[in-house]
Amino acid sequence: MGRSSISIRFYYVFLVCFVLPFQFPIFGTEKVTLHLKWFHQFQFAGYYAALEKGYYQEAGLDVEILESTVGIKGIHEKVTRSTGQYGVGSNELIQERYAGKPVVVLAVIFQHSPSVLYFKKSSNIQSIHDLVGKRVMLTPRMDEIVAYLKKEGIKLSDLQLLEHRFRPDDLIQGRVDAYSGYSTSQAFDFQKANFPYIAYSPRVAGIDFYGDNFFTSEAEIREHPERVKAFREASLRGWQYAMNHQEEIADLIYEKYSQRSPKERLLFEAAQMTPLIQHVLVEMGYMNPGRWKHINDVYFELGMLPRNINLKGFIYDPNPPTNYDWIYYSFGILVFSLVIIWLVQWRRLNKQYSENLKKQVEVRTEELKQSNEYLQVLNQSLLNTLKELTEAQDRLLASEKLAVLGQLAAGMAHELNTPLGAIVSSNSSLSDFLNHKLKKVIETIVGFNKDDSFRFHKVLEESLKNQTFLEGKTERLIKKELAAKYTKIEKMDLYGDHMQLVVETGAFRLGDELIYILESDHSLEILEVVANISSAYRCNQIISVASEKATHVIKALKSYLVSEKDILSGDTVVDLIFEMETILSLYHYNLTKVNIVKTYLTDKRCRGNRDKLNQVWINLLNNALQAMSYSGTLEIKIQWIDPWIKVSVIDSGVGISDSIKGKIFDPFFTTKPDGGGMGLGLDICKKIVSQMDGKIELEEAQKGTCFSVWLPSANS
Repeated sequence: MGRSSISIRFYYVFLVCFVLPFQFPIFGTEKVTLHLKWFHQFQFAGYYAALEKGYYQEAGLDVEILESTVGIKGIHEKVTRSTGQYGVGSNELIQERYAGKPVVVLAVIFQHSPSVLYFKKSSNIQSIHDLVGKRVMLTPRMDEIVAYLKKEGIKLSDLQLLEHRFRPDDLIQGRVDAYSGYSTSQAFDFQKANFPYIAYSPRVAGIDFYGDNFFTSEAEIREHPERVKAFREASLRGWQYAMNHQEEIADLIYEKYSQRSPKERLLFEAAQMTPLIQHVLVEMGYMNPGRWKHINDVYFELGMLPRNINLKGFIYDPNPPTNYDWIYYSFGILVFSLVIIWLVQWRRLNKQYSENLKKQVEVRTEELKQSNEYLQVLNQSLLNTLKELTEAQDRLLASEKLAVLGQLAAGMAHELNTPLGAIVSSNSSLSDFLNHKLKKVIETIVGFNKDDSFRFHKVLEESLKNQTFLEGKTERLIKKELAAKYTKIEKMDLYGDHMQLVVETGAFRLGDELIYILESDHSLEILEVVANISSAYRCNQIISVASEKATHVIKALKSYLVSEKDILSGDTVVDLIFEMETILSLYHYNLTKVNIVKTYLTDKRCRGNRDKLNQVWINLLNNALQAMSYSGTLEIKIQWIDPWIKVSVIDSGVGISDSIKGKIFDPFFTTKPDGGGMGLGLDICKKIVSQMDGKIELEEAQKGTCFSVWLPSANS
């Protein structure tokens, strides 16, 4: 009886000291922080309810809720920096996950995003397509709106994008034509101001994103799985309570958290959230992996994410499957033990056999030693012969390289003369402006009054913004349209100075603001000054472009001629696209009648001798151009066929007859007339490629000839 009593007491002590502390938070609470993505408002009602109703405390959590005044900026870094951090984000979480941030979405609150685009009901925007050319404010990271516009055929470049100031008055006062916001909050401001509006939701185009999602880090889930589960359950419980007691929680937010929004606005926000959260029809916090895949597909169409990214670990599973790793580990240990026992037994049996084999090896080694000495002498002789052949081949390559440069000399002179002529001409015009016109321009500008000065800056800004050259037909059409539009303005005579300067400066693009420019008594002087400045700016641009072109030609020539790295180290990593572009730059003058098709399907690099490979490309290009008589289509195709990099040169020439296809790689075999070639080009190409463990082949082509070079990649 006494022994039984002692056992019972020990059980109770063990239960109290070691079991209960891990089951119930009776010895304290764990400190966690929740970062909101905006100001305190009903948008985050569930978290306030969970805190104030004691749901977090029951779960053993001491939660601090922090509002944000700058949106989601910086929240992801705060959450992933340390454990105990949680945040409220949106669909950008999938982008952050792909970018390398270890974020995990715990639950979805809004089953449908509240993001909409507002217009004035009585404005000239009657459909989403009327937005082109209009002033639009888009909230940062509201990608569902951008996807909606793209699906409707509207690019961001088609809009006048303005920085979002989060002030509904910008739309009400007409400072902007369209305004992105939430249907749960901005609609209240518009109704309160009796402002007639129209709201377009991306859902009408099939773009259905989630709304607010709360998330944490992989480290938090890994190190504190029970705390994550408790925080999630308490938060969702708070959301369920908040949506069922909206007036109570609205009073709580106004009295304890923020009086920035009146109770009326908080209740309006709650009513608008109800159909978006759907807490009656859908389990609170539910999220479908298929919806996240839909979001991934939309981001792919926007060019912001690859298709079908790996979502493993991104979506939190509150009830993960049972871990059977211990069974696998036990089985592995058992198998390992059996292998060890077998190895010990095998070693014992093999020892005797090894001793007998050792004697035979000693005898055979002596025989091989004598054979090896003979092979070393023979190998040295072969190395000397190979060295002599390599030197002869290098001399032949250098000779062909100089011959190519001789052929390209006239073309290189033309390629340099054209930009240099443009530089000289533009410099002369710029010098004339600085020496003879600049002083008059400055005196004219200084003499402008305040209004004329404003007009001058307006026209100058438009002129410098778009320096597009107008063809004669286009210019005449614009003049006729301007003459018809401004018939009542005497200054806009079809053949007058004003008309010519309005077109020359680009002032016609100002639209109705052009009348304001023409109202000035000094309108002609304003246009003349802008025309002079715009002309000088254009000359500067021409000099810049021409200098860059000349520099590009010289760099290409230098890159072709000099390669100290290859000379010093032999084989190196070769950038095939760069080398091919360099050679095409040198051949530019000979390609005026040739349509170059570049099909670069990979940017992987090969390993080889850059200088020798360039000779291969030059031989193949020369043969292709001569086969086409320097007129036709030349395709250069680079692709990755594991483990090879395949470079193909395809021309639209006369092709090669079947009767000689087996001889084209033979030395001294040529189809060119006497004096046209020695017949060594393709033979040299084959030897160079073979030295680099590659191969060159003549492949079938629909028209013309296709030579393909297979080279091992640098990573092989």
